[in-house]
Amino acid sequence: MPPNPRSKRVASRFSEQDFDLADEGSSSKDGSLFIWTIIILLLVAFAITCWIGSFYIFGHPETPFSYQILNKLKKLDPPKRFEFTDAPRGEFLKPAQILDRYGKLSPRELMRLNETLLRNYLRNYKLTQDLVPYVVGTYNILDSYELKKDDFFESGVVALAQAKENPKVLLEQIFPTQAKAVPLLHRTLLTGLDIDFKRENELCAIIHVDKTGDGRVKVTTVSILYPSYASATASGAITLEPPMVLNVAAGLPIVTAGRLTEADARYAAYRRRAGLPATSPEAPAQTRLVRVERPVAVNAPPAAAASPAPEPPAVPAATPAAVADLPSPSPSPLAETTPTPAPSPSPSTAAVPPSSGSWPVYEPGRMPRGRLLNVKDVSSKSGGDAAGERSYLQGNFVVTASGPNRAVLRTQGAITDAIGFGGRSGNVRVIVEFPPGSRPPAEGATFSRDARRPFQITDVREGADGQVNVYVREVTRP
Repeated sequence: MPPNPRSKRVASRFSEQDFDLADEGSSSKDGSLFIWTIIILLLVAFAITCWIGSFYIFGHPETPFSYQILNKLKKLDPPKRFEFTDAPRGEFLKPAQILDRYGKLSPRELMRLNETLLRNYLRNYKLTQDLVPYVVGTYNILDSYELKKDDFFESGVVALAQAKENPKVLLEQIFPTQAKAVPLLHRTLLTGLDIDFKRENELCAIIHVDKTGDGRVKVTTVSILYPSYASATASGAITLEPPMVLNVAAGLPIVTAGRLTEADARYAAYRRRAGLPATSPEAPAQTRLVRVERPVAVNAPPAAAASPAPEPPAVPAATPAAVADLPSPSPSPLAETTPTPAPSPSPSTAAVPPSSGSWPVYEPGRMPRGRLLNVKDVSSKSGGDAAGERSYLQGNFVVTASGPNRAVLRTQGAITDAIGFGGRSGNVRVIVEFPPGSRPPAEGATFSRDARRPFQITDVREGADGQVNVYVREVTRP
């Protein structure tokens, strides 16, 4: 039977429709695959961006955006109060060195330097091997300004000063403190006041460097010790406090060009009123800022804890140093018999009465910074020489007499070797005063003291017969 032409046409149409449906299904699958590929690529790009962004945020806390993120996430500790014993390693720059190092930097080099300086400060000098640049020298205040909420440091005072050694070096010293102490601090930081930064008792870190239009170099500094200060021209002491939060978006420096011009005019007017030559950087000796240390005892005795802390002694009108530690009072005289100059002393060398009073006692290695001496270093000193700076005594000792809260020591070398240290240590006697409630070592005991647990020297007295008495205190916990 011949094929039906109509059947052929119907079969042909069905075949064409099946082919079209197959093409539509293939196109739909290809479109979905393309869309998913784009989505996956976008997600990968987003993940890479977040990864890189997190590295940037953690690596650059000095930028306002990064600081805000890290601060909200509590991933950045606020600036800490350092002690001398755990302060970061650094280098001490005099005004001439500051001018030589930073005066020749280009704007781009200054920008990179300032990023690094601020980053290290915000990180509390962690994750860096850089030496911290500290300022040393004497600076004379041009003017001071109270810090506001829109400043980098939101509470305190900033003092603008110039180096007495080289007026081309300006200092923008920041004194962060609580709001209630700001008025007194501002009244203290008067025009003409001297600030003396010494490497023995201060660590003022440079956190920003700027160059003025007239070629001067201005450094922004802050003391990472956050100490207490007093002035000969104002009553009371001011304790600095590390800021809990910083307004990084405000940027540094704090003293603008307009304020600098005003400060120069104010300083020139002050010098005219004071009768000082315009070309001389000298200021009256009584206008000085004085460092006051008020350490807290680690193991204060009960009697001392019940009484209020004494106020710092009044600063004399003519203080020899701008930033100076107030010397400890001399100990009460020790009742002595006639000293025996022989190298081998007897236990009856001195009568040891009980001591009185109290003083701060610290954890080993945590006492305030001072000069570490051996017996041979103090044997030639007179009484007045030891009182001007904090000094500590180390060495190997033998107890030759012991009493309530006091003991008399000799060096082991003086006992066993008549030569001692150049023949001098045999005539040196160490009188130790121990905190109330503690037990001095027994007579005949031997022990050593190193840099972690030295005695603090309070006085050195040399008699006409050559006998040297070194008065010291126990200032560390057992």
